[in-house]
Amino acid sequence: MQEINIRLFEGAYTLKPRAEQRLMLLAVAAMVLQVSLLVYLALTEIFKTHLVIIFLLNLLIPAYFIFSLWLDGKPHYRRHLTLSQDGIRYRTRFMRPEHEIEWNEVDTVKVKLYSVSFLLKNDEMHEINLAHIHNDDVLKQVKKEIRQMVQFKGITLH
Repeated sequence: MQEINIRLFEGAYTLKPRAEQRLMLLAVAAMVLQVSLLVYLALTEIFKTHLVIIFLLNLLIPAYFIFSLWLDGKPHYRRHLTLSQDGIRYRTRFMRPEHEIEWNEVDTVKVKLYSVSFLLKNDEMHEINLAHIHNDDVLKQVKKEIRQMVQFKGITLH
């Protein structure tokens, strides 16, 4: 079977509207304008300390949007669940270390309404929350793929 990668962060399975893309473009333009004004003030040496502080504070909002763009391009830093031939990889918190489990360590898998639990042979429990998947069709598909992979590996499914 092929690798199954499930994104577990807000808005992962929603379409980005055109207005949000325009807002991102405006945020980048505002940030470029503010940085160029700050450089101009620094080069002409007519700036005051409070102006610099105001400019730097105003850069926080466009910086947030640019950070969001960066995360959209690199979703592997966010929460995810990946089922492969070798095992399970998942991240439950943003930019936290990934957990990796091999299939031969898994004893039982429980697929619940909004979570998946992996009970290991050493009685360790790993529970992955699927509540961030707001699209019901996608959630059903994810559960179906998890069940198929577990049955393919011959692991007890509850």
